[in-house]
Amino acid sequence: MNQNSPLDLRPLSIAELFDRSFRLYRKHFGTFLGIMLITQLPIYVFGIATATVENQAAVAGFAIIAAILTLVFTQIGAAALTKSISDSYLGRTITFRESFERIGGTWFTLIFASILAGLVVGGVIIPFYCMFTFLFTPLSRTSLVGPIILGVGFVIVGAIANVLISLIPPVVVLEKKGPMDSVKRAWEIAKKRFWWSLGYLFLLGILSLLVISGPVALIQFLFETVLGDTSLLFRTIVGDTASSLLSAIFMPIRLAAITLMYFDLRIRFEGFDLMVLSAASDAPLDDASDLTAQRNL
Repeated sequence: MNQNSPLDLRPLSIAELFDRSFRLYRKHFGTFLGIMLITQLPIYVFGIATATVENQAAVAGFAIIAAILTLVFTQIGAAALTKSISDSYLGRTITFRESFERIGGTWFTLIFASILAGLVVGGVIIPFYCMFTFLFTPLSRTSLVGPIILGVGFVIVGAIANVLISLIPPVVVLEKKGPMDSVKRAWEIAKKRFWWSLGYLFLLGILSLLVISGPVALIQFLFETVLGDTSLLFRTIVGDTASSLLSAIFMPIRLAAITLMYFDLRIRFEGFDLMVLSAASDAPLDDASDLTAQRNL
């Protein structure tokens, strides 16, 4: 490690994790925001273009393309940000260009890992829903037992999915695993401190509502109140612009908090801090993949 900038790797409280996340963001505000803006721009432009189309068949085609673009560019942005956040946290200098150069093909793996995680979650939800339909639908007609069981089940599955999917980007980008191994590895890490991780992500979700959803709804309300009846296209442009800008501002905070959560879990349960400190090279750490292999030694 670089002796001029010693690393402070240790288990952190939630407050300390948020504090370090904001510090990283302030330190690299231009780089992090630039990554988000450049990867959000194609999604935003195509979304506006879709809103101008009136032919229903064309709208369906545009919607499919928009979904693909959103998946691809969202994962590219997540990979570049995760790598930059990790490099900075572990003492390596980062630049906007290197943020994309250093991710290699991990963004492509991240796409498939995210899809696979979604299929895994769906594979849990569908049998559960079918079982509920068969066993509890008659009961739900006469009592609240059925709906309550269904609601609790979906909450549990949603909680597991939230923790699992959140940890996939750092696992894919920093440990350079394949899609299937990334999903398994993310769950391996998550289950070691599941309820704490869920609470941490819940706080991030509240912050997201305050920073993105609330202001976007307020902006749309004010525009409609001040300008009265406006066209659907104009409302779409206003809403998409506000949502894209606020998302670009907030997402680096979210990914920084999740990446630091990933490191914190590894420090607590795998001795990641000791692995880093005992590394033979004095050069800043390139990634976490080599150290991951040491966790069982």
